[in-house]
Amino acid sequence: MKKQVQEEKVRINKYLAMCGIASRRAADQLVLEGKVSVNGHIADEPGFRVDPRNDEVVVDGRLLAKPEGKKVYILFNKPRNVITTSHDERDRQQILDFIDVPERVFPVGRLDRKSTGLLLLTNDGTLAHRLMHPSSQVQKEYLASLDAKFPPAMLQKLTGGMRLKDTGEKVSPCRAKILDDGMSVLVSIHEGKNHQVRRMFSTLGFEVKRLDRVAYAGLTPGELRRGEWRFLSRNEVEKLYRLCGGH
Repeated sequence: MKKQVQEEKVRINKYLAMCGIASRRAADQLVLEGKVSVNGHIADEPGFRVDPRNDEVVVDGRLLAKPEGKKVYILFNKPRNVITTSHDERDRQQILDFIDVPERVFPVGRLDRKSTGLLLLTNDGTLAHRLMHPSSQVQKEYLASLDAKFPPAMLQKLTGGMRLKDTGEKVSPCRAKILDDGMSVLVSIHEGKNHQVRRMFSTLGFEVKRLDRVAYAGLTPGELRRGEWRFLSRNEVEKLYRLCGGH
């Protein structure tokens, strides 16, 4: 009986990932920093195991809801000036203000407040973290509208892999296409550094006036207008799992 109970428990980092709190690596750091408690006691060892059905887990003072049994997958077309986080001290409009489902879903990655376009939301922590893991190399396509015409001669600098001027970080090679007006560039990347597309253009001396994510992991807006959302089909979910090496 004791062995059966032990098998039902999971490591604390896996449980936090199941709840959509953080990747397993980031969850380990939360544990080491003493920010996680289980049944009123600090869990300060990454190998700590919890019972998902019965244990009460608190992160940074917030009691976590149990992982939902029903998996939900939502595609949302984010408007400008809507923030991706689920809590905001300044009471700004958030993506969950638009989505009315009983399940507790969270965004896979982020878009900054000024950016628009596609976001995937789910309560499937396994798929979310696989999609965000660098090894999956999930393609994200952006339409960047610039403050000046982008010269074709600079395209190689944009796509060849550059060092960002603000931090010196190296970004991987990407794909890009200059559109007819010359002031719009379609960029496809598989990394997810903070404000990456804006910083890439800034490194080359351009300001991104508008940024729209027009594709994510092969998903496109279709008939979704700004502020609208839809559930993914079973076939779309299966494709996402195959894309990031799952099944």
